Amino acid sequence: MLASKRVIGAAIAVALSSTAAPVAWAQSAGPLPAFSPKAAEVVLNARTGLVAWMSGVGGGPVASALGQGGAASFEQAAAGFLSQQSTAFGLRSGSAELSPVKTSTDASGRGFVRFQQTYKGVPIIGAELVVQVGASRDVMSATRGRASPTAALAGAGAPADERRRRRGLSHDRGPTRRSAPETDLVAAEPVLSIHDARVMGGPPAPPALVWRVDVTSKTREDLRQIVLVDAQNGRVAVTFNQAAHAAPANALQWVCDAGNAVAKVPCTQADAVSNPTGSDVPDVKLAAKFAESTYDFYARRFDRNSLDDAGLRLVSTVRFQRTAGQDYQNAFWSGDLGQMVYGKDFATAEDVVGHELSHGFTDFSSSLFYYYQSGALNESLSDIFGDLVQRSHDTGDGWLLGEDLPIGAIRNMKDPTISPNPALFPAQPDKMTSTLWTGDFSFRDQGGVHVNSGVGNKAAYLITDGDTFNGQTVKGLGIDKAAAIFYRVNNFILTSSSDYADFGNAMKQSCKDLIGSRPKNKKGVAKAAITADDCKEVAKAVTATEMSKDPQYWPIPAEAGVCPSGKTAKYKLFETFEATDTTSYKFQGSDFHWSVVDNYAASNFHALYASGGGQYDTNLASTDNAKIPAKAYLRFAHYYNLYTNSAGSSAGGVVEYSVNNGDWQRVPATMFKDNPYNTTIRTDTGSAFAGQAAFSGFSGGWTSSRIDLSSLSGKKVKFRFRMATDFDGAWDGWIIDDVRLYTCGSSKADVASAE
Repeated sequence: MLASKRVIGAAIAVALSSTAAPVAWAQSAGPLPAFSPKAAEVVLNARTGLVAWMSGVGGGPVASALGQGGAASFEQAAAGFLSQQSTAFGLRSGSAELSPVKTSTDASGRGFVRFQQTYKGVPIIGAELVVQVGASRDVMSATRGRASPTAALAGAGAPADERRRRRGLSHDRGPTRRSAPETDLVAAEPVLSIHDARVMGGPPAPPALVWRVDVTSKTREDLRQIVLVDAQNGRVAVTFNQAAHAAPANALQWVCDAGNAVAKVPCTQADAVSNPTGSDVPDVKLAAKFAESTYDFYARRFDRNSLDDAGLRLVSTVRFQRTAGQDYQNAFWSGDLGQMVYGKDFATAEDVVGHELSHGFTDFSSSLFYYYQSGALNESLSDIFGDLVQRSHDTGDGWLLGEDLPIGAIRNMKDPTISPNPALFPAQPDKMTSTLWTGDFSFRDQGGVHVNSGVGNKAAYLITDGDTFNGQTVKGLGIDKAAAIFYRVNNFILTSSSDYADFGNAMKQSCKDLIGSRPKNKKGVAKAAITADDCKEVAKAVTATEMSKDPQYWPIPAEAGVCPSGKTAKYKLFETFEATDTTSYKFQGSDFHWSVVDNYAASNFHALYASGGGQYDTNLASTDNAKIPAKAYLRFAHYYNLYTNSAGSSAGGVVEYSVNNGDWQRVPATMFKDNPYNTTIRTDTGSAFAGQAAFSGFSGGWTSSRIDLSSLSGKKVKFRFRMATDFDGAWDGWIIDDVRLYTCGSSKADVASAE
């Protein structure tokens, strides 16, 4: 889907897993297996130490068929190999914890076996491995060994009821806005699964049992929400929208014309225009023409029969409106409906049509999640194929995407750092460490999928046309070779949760696999063969765009400690904000900026949340004094996303205390036992905290802080959480939950169940 500046977050990145540089097998994973006649090139995941990519050196196999006991099938060879290398790939029970998902074959007779990893029979979302097996059953490569839970998980609770699943859908991650009324949503049966942020990407979180619920809308065709409901407490852990938002026999097509009115979707044969290519309506005619050229691109070059390689009908609705009288200025691929939807004039750009239909190709191949880095890859691959579709017909303005749209071009793939339309679309990063990378902390763009796609786009430009960038001079391979490499990457190697590090490995593997092959051109004619030298250029492009590196980010602080080993917490106060009557809370907000939220909590369902635009100074204060015991602590969970930019922070949060109802005093950083204030507020700001230490920027998700109250022992004290902003407001704001005042003892009798 295409996105506007309204949905783009800040330019700091969330830390996502990446891989290290290639290392020799003997240095990192023990000696080569006896059955393998050649050394292997191995890349380890820098965060987990597990194998992320393994490939035979010099195009040879990693393991021979003989070593697999004369395996009779691709699946047997792949499973046998993974069992023998279970430690390297993080598999406790070898192939017994893998379920084969599908096997694909390429023109050379090689098989690609995709496995879903499980733990005690429960699927780990996004944890997939792909093993490439030669026609003689040699193992040629294996990719994507990712981290999985290492400790037993607690048993799952009952499936969340449909109302809770729907409410989870109706909110985005964090404190946000409604996206659809509950009565409009249809929730599928929940599937018990494991969510591990080390696999999925996004803000780090411990592995957890969740109920995966896929939710669709009765009226919104662009809504295909994946909702992960915590199996223990029923709250929504993660939610994101999977709807992607921009020769041979002719493609089967239907084109429906909404006529600039609220559309009837899906488009059916009864509603379709009888002769779309002969229509005098440009949207209808060009939607059919460009869908055909996209079909031809895949068919002539790769012998692919439509998006699913099984003759899928290409269905489009043009001149679509969601709200009567308002043009829909976007386009999207609806996988659930299996069709394209375009607003007025949005089907008149060939690269946009190619972009959106290529989301369908991704749905039927790698199935990349539309979430953080995997979502950026999803967008980038659609940009790449959309541009190559247009360039195959010698049309378009170089590497500008969407130059024929009524709003003008939306992305510059040659130089992503220069926006062709800065009033609507931001500049993009051209390498992983670019300051233009966004963490999208408000999750308005699914984790930055439309911004961070710039890295993949830059790599595609370098591989296709060549250029000098970031210390690397890349000789371009041309459209035919580049298209073949990217097609193989998406169709055979990437998995649903692949990130840029995986993408870099996959491009190098794809090129290696294709050495000696002769990619077809736009007419289906085989041209010059891919060479080992070509693969060196691909590697240079990967290096130039720094795909093995993490983006810039603010890491989430580690959770604060509770008690020393052998000690348990005895609570004087433990406020979880779960009372239905807010007057019973032990903490009260000072003004309207504070509200109870029921969609984003550290535990259970509720938390207290402060936000709003403009300049203000607000606080959440305890209603009663508490006599502080000896050796006591104050510990609280919090999430914050407070305004900051390249000049520094202008909004922040602090903790204050009052003794015997006296003046409020700031808790100094020296009193914090764990996770003190993380920044200093700018001095040139209107914030009440100007020049002072505070919590600001992005916490990355839920974290916690602990304060040592020894200096207040024996005193009657109140506490408050105070937030102050400049004119820019607070962005997401500050959320407080699980406020605990306690001592540490040896008895377990006073340990709260939440602990």
